[in-house]
Amino acid sequence: MKNLSILVLGLLLIGCSPHEMQQLKTGDLLFVSSSISDFESAINEVTDDGYNLNFSHIAMVDVTDSGVFVIEATPKHGVIYRTFAEFKQENFDKIFYIGRLKPQYQQWIPDAIVNARRRVGQGYDFAFVFGNDLYYCSELIFVAFAEASGNSMFFETPPMTFKAPNSTAFLPFWVEYFANLNVAIPEGEPGLNPNGMARSEKLKLLKRLTK
Repeated sequence: MKNLSILVLGLLLIGCSPHEMQQLKTGDLLFVSSSISDFESAINEVTDDGYNLNFSHIAMVDVTDSGVFVIEATPKHGVIYRTFAEFKQENFDKIFYIGRLKPQYQQWIPDAIVNARRRVGQGYDFAFVFGNDLYYCSELIFVAFAEASGNSMFFETPPMTFKAPNSTAFLPFWVEYFANLNVAIPEGEPGLNPNGMARSEKLKLLKRLTK
């Protein structure tokens, strides 16, 4: 009974049910859908999901002896390492899907975790520009695995667009967004987003994370 009580307490502290713990593994990528903010909605509008879902965020799982954690880059926090419970609480109204690297690519997960963790504290890359020591969510994951594998194209970086599908005009949100940053819209520059990463041939997109 004592051991069972300790296990239950531990699950409460890390915010993970036994079923969730069975589903999550270190290196899993959590694709987050069901956005409500203007920022996330604008991301969804200019990225094609391919799964009839709109993924607006991505985080990486780290399962340790101390609990289940996530590493992510968010506009609110920058690059942060926090418990899965804190991650779930902040995204309580959203849906999570698990992306898992195929077996032949899992060898790079430990180094990718290290690479991502050493960037904790760095700011968020609001301008979506590579190489400025700031990171948006997909960029953090991209850099972590590119460095771990020695392959700068571990995840593909197709040209970004800030135009609505089948349109030649920039989405008004992004026109105002980049004007406020006083930077040019990085149309056509290399980048990546959660929807594109979900379709990577290196990943298997699993079913929705269930509680």
